[in-house]
Amino acid sequence: VSIWSRKLVQFKMNAVPASTTRLVPGLYKGPVFLPFPQYSTLNMTTNTAAYPGMPLTNTFNLGNPATLMPLLVLLTQNRVGKASNEEIRFPEENCDPHYESCTPEFNPIPHPCERECRVGESMTCYYKMVVEWYSVLGKACFNCPLNITDCSRPHCVSGDGVERGIITVNRRLPGSPISVCRGDKVVVDVQNKLPSETMTMHWHGQYMHGDIAEERASRLPRQRQVRNPTPWNDGVPGVTQCPMIPGQSYRYKFIANPAGTHWYHAHSAFQREDGLYGKLVVRLPDQENVHREYYDEDLEEHTIIFQDWVHKTGVDMFIPHHWDDGSNKAESFIINGKGRYRNFGINAVPGLYTPVEEFSVEEGRRYRFRLINAGVSMCPVEFSVEDHKLTVIATDGMDIEPVEIDSLISHNGERYDVIIDTTDKERKTYKMKFGGLMDCGAKKVHGTALLKYKGASESTMFKGGATKYKDYINIKGVSLNAPNTNSGFKKDKLTLTDLKSWEKSVDIPAGEADRTIYLGYSFYDLDNPDFHNKDFYAFEDVIGKNALRTPQVNNITMKSPVSPLITQFEEYNEEMICNSENLDNSTHCREGFCHCYHIEKIKLGDVVDIFLIDEGLPWDVSHPFHLHGTHFQVLAMERFAEVPEHTFGVGPPGNDISTEFVKRRDKEGKIKRNFDSPVVKDSVMVPDAGYTLIRFKADNPGFWFFHCHMSWHNHVGMGLVIQIGEPSEMPSPPENFPRCGDFM
Repeated sequence: VSIWSRKLVQFKMNAVPASTTRLVPGLYKGPVFLPFPQYSTLNMTTNTAAYPGMPLTNTFNLGNPATLMPLLVLLTQNRVGKASNEEIRFPEENCDPHYESCTPEFNPIPHPCERECRVGESMTCYYKMVVEWYSVLGKACFNCPLNITDCSRPHCVSGDGVERGIITVNRRLPGSPISVCRGDKVVVDVQNKLPSETMTMHWHGQYMHGDIAEERASRLPRQRQVRNPTPWNDGVPGVTQCPMIPGQSYRYKFIANPAGTHWYHAHSAFQREDGLYGKLVVRLPDQENVHREYYDEDLEEHTIIFQDWVHKTGVDMFIPHHWDDGSNKAESFIINGKGRYRNFGINAVPGLYTPVEEFSVEEGRRYRFRLINAGVSMCPVEFSVEDHKLTVIATDGMDIEPVEIDSLISHNGERYDVIIDTTDKERKTYKMKFGGLMDCGAKKVHGTALLKYKGASESTMFKGGATKYKDYINIKGVSLNAPNTNSGFKKDKLTLTDLKSWEKSVDIPAGEADRTIYLGYSFYDLDNPDFHNKDFYAFEDVIGKNALRTPQVNNITMKSPVSPLITQFEEYNEEMICNSENLDNSTHCREGFCHCYHIEKIKLGDVVDIFLIDEGLPWDVSHPFHLHGTHFQVLAMERFAEVPEHTFGVGPPGNDISTEFVKRRDKEGKIKRNFDSPVVKDSVMVPDAGYTLIRFKADNPGFWFFHCHMSWHNHVGMGLVIQIGEPSEMPSPPENFPRCGDFM
């Protein structure tokens, strides 16, 4: 039995009959067995580097309580949790500036909160994250991949074999994992060691609304009377917090809810595409896990984070594209920080490459895999596993009725949980395929991980040379979440509206909504002063790709707030707060370019329908949108293209619509809302020349960002803020919460 406290101590039981051993659940990682007989002994091996002066080994006579006192003192001083019947509090705020007295000095692996969840038991889970610039194949990698074992050294980030600067959490890509139980209190100290950039961290999928005791009966969002809400820890600069300047630290605190597959990532500038992200998995006790009978294994190492990858830093990609005609296309994929792009060998076949990620399985078992799309560009990803079916059981942390498919297409920010059944499969190594679509098709971007069966012979997977892009896309069989496709258009193409939620929400009623909001967006030919000058290089005058179109929502570019709306809203000039109902050319717009604080205000408790409308110009693409602070039902999704087979590229005539067109159809009753257990998500794709209709109950007061999840589109203002409730109805921030603002 291994017990994790602040340092590693290993224990070994000697000669303990099964009949004399009892299980004591609770306080540490895994169970602790306490034997009774007087002849039993306990051998303890100590990490002497952590506990200098303590003997390497100690033998305790379990029949003599006096010999156990040093052991009990050691365990008591290093407890990582409390029993389930004790009140668990966040650490006191009167710690020293570096929190040594509050948090561990490092993140143990595995973390003590990475455990089997039990009903009614919660822990306070501490993490330390150091954010800094780092390098692919830097000094920590020694001779990787010439000496392939060097690629597994601590802190070695091998990437796809191309050296470049990256931003990491604790010198890992992806960053340090977080795996907790629903209801745990998560405390993360993030230190910004970037020399010249501000930063924040967003906890994608988490509600930030406080304790959840009254929600035990259901996984779905519901009206609640909560304690300890922390909306100021959502991690959006200017909306929920002041950004951390270089050298600063910020303590994020929140209750882990909802359960499911989630992730954390930077929410400043281009840091996410430089590697600043990691997994955030929130588990449930087996008794509350509706899909537990469908699989045998849910392993921590079976979480997959994949990203479209480039060979320059994000800012070095963004500037040439937005100020010149530079590329915005990805070069490769990395899966859990690993990829296969650069050949270090002399020969093309088989070549010498950095290692790809491998996932170990045994024949005859059913494995739950958790997929996280950390993508940043216009690059939906088609995922499949060679000679295996996929059974999808959840999306964005919300359970669905299981559906069996052959391939799954995911968009930026989305998560899916799938079951892979290894029954009656040949014991060998299989490709896990990641095929890039849309913009990733330009360079035939695709990536590979390996599903390796126990007992398989040495793999010859890559000895035949380079993999072929055509084998990674358009997988035969049933595909889920295909972009720009209507339900029923093709029998083997399923859309999100074909899925059913496992639970029927009784708190989001059917029928007419209290409020309906129409958000139309497109790319417009504007003299955006951020990238053009109407006198010297106007949009209509510049050459070729230098004519950069501007994405806007309801003809508005979101102005970045300089003070957190959640804590300093009273300081804002109300005249600069805008939406489609009060947009004023003289106040909010300058020579046709509208730039203001785009906020849609909703009454607390209202049921809200939002139409996300892609007007379809000038390209046939699909944008993923993410709403912070809540999940929503997907009631409808429809495309109106006159050339439905055309799903990507410059749109042909007729592959476009207007927001007024959708409004008119809705008022005429031509848009059918699905109230029969609609799928519940927090990130959703919008079809080109079409709409996605979502519904949620506005029961989480605060300011919540709602935006396109493609990194560059978010950065240039393709988003808005959903204000739920009046400021007086929102939680009050902690005393002495940091304030910031404009210097002018």
